[in-house]
Amino acid sequence: MRVEYDEVETETDLRVTYQGELFTGEVVERSPQGQIIAVTTYFKGIEDGPSAEWYPSGERRAEGSARYGTAVGVHEEWHRNGNPANRVQFDDQGRMLNCQRWAEDGTPIESYVAQG
Repeated sequence: MRVEYDEVETETDLRVTYQGELFTGEVVERSPQGQIIAVTTYFKGIEDGPSAEWYPSGERRAEGSARYGTAVGVHEEWHRNGNPANRVQFDDQGRMLNCQRWAEDGTPIESYVAQG
């Protein structure tokens, strides 16, 4: 099931509901002009699965995945010009393994690797 962002509610415990029930499916967010700018996957009200964001002009902005509310795998963000902005890798428990950041011109800003 896919619903629009303004059709869901976020409860005080941060779970997402649709028509009073915990939501399973994709929530789509649109710009004021109607372009899709975000798609987030939920299972029983908790973020679970892939998510993606785009700038209103259509360029990709971010991608990642969650497992029952916890960031897992590789999460990436891009500058408007298409150059990478951030790349963070998480293990299956959500612990950050490494992180890289770049300036808009592609110059590396930071690189971090978790110890042990």
